[in-house]
Amino acid sequence: MIPILPVLGSVEIGNMLDQLKSIAQDVLNGNSVDPTAPTGGTQSASFTDTLVQAINSVNGQITAANRAAMSYAAGNHALSLSDVMISLEKANLAFQTAATVRDRVTDAYSSVMNMQV
Repeated sequence: MIPILPVLGSVEIGNMLDQLKSIAQDVLNGNSVDPTAPTGGTQSASFTDTLVQAINSVNGQITAANRAAMSYAAGNHALSLSDVMISLEKANLAFQTAATVRDRVTDAYSSVMNMQV
């Protein structure tokens, strides 16, 4: 399976929303915005690094869930069935979210590329 989206904490999501609001306010005020400039964060990661991290995060969830399911199926009942099912459902939701984000990014890219200048 090919995952795309990391599982983010509420602090990371809050920071990203603050950065997006700051950029949007700059654009509304008529200020020029440099898309390559860091936006107030102490860490600046490239798009490629962020994408690889996201893929690895979801892939790790899927791998761990599959490993737990295979272990339980092989007779290791130290894991409870409910824990196995919860980990499988978390992996499923992470993958579905990643696929949805991928579809929306693709649609947005197509819309931008089809705009007439």
